[in-house]
Amino acid sequence: MTGAARVRALVVDDEPRARQFLEKLLGEQPEIEAVGTARSGAEALARIETLKPDVVFLDIHMPDLSGLEVARHVAAGGAGAGRAPIVVFITAYDRYAVEAFEVAALDYLLKPLRRERLAETVRRVVAEARGSGPAARARALARALETPELKRQMPVLARLPVRHRREIRLLDLEQVPMIFSRDRLVLARSDTHEYLVDYTLQELEQRLPPGQFVRVHRAALVNVGAIDSYGGEDGVLVLKLKDGTRVEASERRAAEVRRRLR
Repeated sequence: MTGAARVRALVVDDEPRARQFLEKLLGEQPEIEAVGTARSGAEALARIETLKPDVVFLDIHMPDLSGLEVARHVAAGGAGAGRAPIVVFITAYDRYAVEAFEVAALDYLLKPLRRERLAETVRRVVAEARGSGPAARARALARALETPELKRQMPVLARLPVRHRREIRLLDLEQVPMIFSRDRLVLARSDTHEYLVDYTLQELEQRLPPGQFVRVHRAALVNVGAIDSYGGEDGVLVLKLKDGTRVEASERRAAEVRRRLR
């Protein structure tokens, strides 16, 4: 492949020494170059959008947004699925996570990183980067992330990723009184703004911290902490939120909502 452009890599890890070490190892590989780094999942999505790397070396365990969440947004289009990079996950040894990656046929590196293993991964990455296109990679990554093994590895969301212009913003869950669907879109309300969410309501029921939100009807989740009062009106359970919003619970959901609010 003499004369071929070098493969552009983004290094994502919240540990400075880990980032520096991986950059150093990549510097020893002639067919790849590190074009940037990111210290968090949110920063990674922004850097993917601006740098458009061919490959992202992505740490799994980060405090704001896990590597799996970043990959999910890349595959779903939150960071430009039309330019979806190859994803190589990096993790300290976790037997279940490793098994999940292998079942989904996703590449991964174990910490502490070894030169020989990295060189092997780089060879595969270079071949793939010069082969299948970004749209095909996005579809393959999305399919892999839907496998039951990897779904079980998805952590509970500590903050809610939403789209804001060309960025991914992370909202503190306490600032989100309500998440709802409208016109086939899922939206989160926060400080009078509505933000686009790349999850279905059904996914959010599984991913949000247990007990913090309650499904009040087919198209809405309400933050229990945002409820000011509730009561029956003409046989319908009505929730009054602290921001003044009134939300009616469906007949099917009313009993469960009452139970959760007692």
